[in-house]
Amino acid sequence: MCCKSWAVIYNSRCGASFADPYKPIQIQANEDSDCTYNIEGTGSETTRVIFSLLDLNPSADCSQENITIFNDNFDVLGVLCPNSPQIAVYESQGRVNIRVSTDSTARVRTAYVLYYSVTPANAINCGGNLKGYSGTISSPNYPDRHPDFAYCLWHLEVPKNTKVKLSFTEIFVEIDPACRFDFIALYDGPDNNAPLLDVLCGRRVAELETTSNSLTLLFSADYANSYFGFSVTYTAVPQDNDAALSCLGDSMTVVLDPAYIISLGYSASDLTLSNSSCIAQSANPIVFEVPFYGCGTIRKTDQNLIYYTNTIQANPSGALITRLKELQFVVTCELDSNSTVEIMYMTSNDIIHNQQGSGKYDVSLAFYPTQDFIDPVLDSPYLIDLNETVFLQASVKTQDPDLTVFVETCFASSTADFQTPNYDLIRNGCVRDNTYSTFPSGSGYARFSFNAFRFLNAHISVYLQCRVVICDVNDQGSRCNKGCITRQRRDLSSKGWKTNAVLGPIRLKRHSESDAAGSIGETKDVVKTDQGSMYVVGISVLVVNVLILALVLMRYYRKEPTEYRYLPVPTQ
Repeated sequence: MCCKSWAVIYNSRCGASFADPYKPIQIQANEDSDCTYNIEGTGSETTRVIFSLLDLNPSADCSQENITIFNDNFDVLGVLCPNSPQIAVYESQGRVNIRVSTDSTARVRTAYVLYYSVTPANAINCGGNLKGYSGTISSPNYPDRHPDFAYCLWHLEVPKNTKVKLSFTEIFVEIDPACRFDFIALYDGPDNNAPLLDVLCGRRVAELETTSNSLTLLFSADYANSYFGFSVTYTAVPQDNDAALSCLGDSMTVVLDPAYIISLGYSASDLTLSNSSCIAQSANPIVFEVPFYGCGTIRKTDQNLIYYTNTIQANPSGALITRLKELQFVVTCELDSNSTVEIMYMTSNDIIHNQQGSGKYDVSLAFYPTQDFIDPVLDSPYLIDLNETVFLQASVKTQDPDLTVFVETCFASSTADFQTPNYDLIRNGCVRDNTYSTFPSGSGYARFSFNAFRFLNAHISVYLQCRVVICDVNDQGSRCNKGCITRQRRDLSSKGWKTNAVLGPIRLKRHSESDAAGSIGETKDVVKTDQGSMYVVGISVLVVNVLILALVLMRYYRKEPTEYRYLPVPTQ
């Protein structure tokens, strides 16, 4: 495919339809316009519609002037307003309709649209999710010519409290003052719904920075005039000052600006942690991954707080004397309740800089099929039999062997939002369910079990929410060692760091008649349907009597609407 010119940029008439596999369309509309353009697509192929120029009446309200994109089922794919970014991309199978509505203001409105069918022949393998401190992104085939219909979307994330610095060493895509044909769109956030940072095209270089720790880069090319594309390097730099600190569940990440370190007379190779064998993972930017357990990290507890502290220090390599200022970065992660606080200060003689942030414990709750707790259950929902034993493990991700876990409260709900009805398994360390059992805990985990049940009134799912307390194993007075605490005995100053974990749903199996011979039949949810109740064939007279008793109890307890009762099934 060769060159394009204004002759092949189709200036569409109001209400036009397009059946070509691809076409550039320039839409122009005057005041009081209401036109719908139809792009005929095939049902088996996806049609991609790319807006690369949008010029509506800037003083108009979106309710009075807009471009609405919808499919044949009248599902709205998107609405473009006068203040919308110039770049927008929509995809749909079958026909795509573009409706342009304008107000009474006298002016010409313009939109440039490229559409094409996405087929295996023009699908390009590019884009993806990137996570790290630095790297390079380039167009397909770079430094050779990029393919026609290239469409690449990269999502980039750098450490928390940093931002992305971009340096385009080369941009050589189709030249157009408005970047309508081939372009690079940069979004200041995790996806292309984030604010549009810039649109680049032509032959140039560029330097940009985001305001957050995420970036989305879109490269789009049309059907002609393929050039060499682009190459860009990205680097994480601190958002404020010259350093950034972020705390994770079991480590902290420190990012230092190399230019600042060089201005003090040092380089990345001069810096180490308290343990001098622990060096930077990256030189540009300078990055230290500081483990909570190792590399000289010091752990300290104080009431309900736990601190992990390390020091980045300068040790000029091979030097006997120095005339440089002493340089230290003292980094601390402070863990408390459901959050993490980051504290960092840098000392260079009498210079001190402070930084703070927030995070959360990395706590998980998992089902296990047996009390060996070897392989967790990965299925969701987890299908089990009524009265079957359910094994669970609550864990905190940490490298610190002196932390233990205590399940203080765990309750069940029939809904994922934990609205009523709720049923307590354990509350404030006091067991409320007579099938609840605990297993010996270890470093960073606690284990327990209970027998499966269902809620009355035909609720088929059970969700669990547990409050987990994290304690120092060396602290005999911690919350983990106090067990059941009633409302009257509750000690608000008890030591422990609390967080919540949610898991579910559990659903009950329904077995076929062949279960009587020991084989498991088709697995289905036990649910009361509109056509009639379905019961397990061969249920014993004892269980029937229990169900009758349950109905009597339900009628009785309806007098107390704020309370819900759980009916355990006797073990046979």
